[in-house]
Amino acid sequence: MSHLPPSGDSHHDDHDDNDDQGVPERHIREAFPRVRQYLGELVDRCYGDRHPILHASLTTLVARGRRDPQEFALPLLVHAAIRGSTEPAVPVAAVHALWWRAANAFDDVADGDAGPRTYGMDRGVALTAALECGYGLPLRVLATLPAPEPLRRVLTADYLDSWTAATDGQLGDLLNEPEKVGPDEVREVYRKKSGAVYAMACLLTARLAYGAGSAGPGPEADRVAAWGEFGEVLGILAQLRNDQEDLRDGAGADLRNGTATYRLAQLLHRTDRAARERARLLFSRAAVSEPHHRELTELLRSPEVLRPCDRFLTELRHRAHALLDVVSPDSPSTTALRARVDAEARPPAAP
Repeated sequence: MSHLPPSGDSHHDDHDDNDDQGVPERHIREAFPRVRQYLGELVDRCYGDRHPILHASLTTLVARGRRDPQEFALPLLVHAAIRGSTEPAVPVAAVHALWWRAANAFDDVADGDAGPRTYGMDRGVALTAALECGYGLPLRVLATLPAPEPLRRVLTADYLDSWTAATDGQLGDLLNEPEKVGPDEVREVYRKKSGAVYAMACLLTARLAYGAGSAGPGPEADRVAAWGEFGEVLGILAQLRNDQEDLRDGAGADLRNGTATYRLAQLLHRTDRAARERARLLFSRAAVSEPHHRELTELLRSPEVLRPCDRFLTELRHRAHALLDVVSPDSPSTTALRARVDAEARPPAAP
């Protein structure tokens, strides 16, 4: 199973504050402690003395679980781009973080990375807590938002639709066999597996920013949909970047796990029959043979494979910028969002 985007909500927090995006980035970072405070108070309030075992397990999972680079920043930046403020988006940032804590727990266990203990807990305890973390607790947040009931219903539907799409994508990631799925099928898995989650963060935030009018048809609903598509594109870019880092860093976990990545699908479905058959032979042996693994890795870095991958990255990058041109072209926070798009869409560096 391919790793979800890696740990740390500071992945993109190293921008030079003299750059145009420096001020909004600094402003967003200053809101991170508020989200952490909200999460701590949320777990205490919802479970506290009534469910002490679950309370302890969730507290550990939230504090020690693997994070996503955009979990806090994306909702805060989207709200700032629309309304100029971050505070109303704090609950959405919490929901987004809770989803990633749960998903990453399942991902680490499925990949065999967790061992018998996950984030300092028994693996079964961590997975049971992850169910509540990614499902029950976010729904509790959405049910208590200070918003009209029709808007809360739509927000809940957005979350559940994204949860379902992401689950379908994760199952595709687990079940797809690289020799049997081409690049288009992998793109669809990425769209659901990572794209649906970033889309959820953007949809929920934009609906809150635009208010009750976004719950029905009209221009505000159209803008919300555009924000959702932006999140989807950013999520796909994040997954592609994660694939690149797995190869660049030499870990090669995706190859060893037999994951159908976009780059591997390009290689195994080349039109050149001899090259295709050689790649398939190498793939069949890469999990147990270091020489075959190395040769396959080199093929995945070859120009014949990189060219279509670079085209895909460029296509996604242009689409993300075009969507930002529509939804919020002039905000300083949009400048910061553009910088994040560009960071995710950087072509792979030479090894």
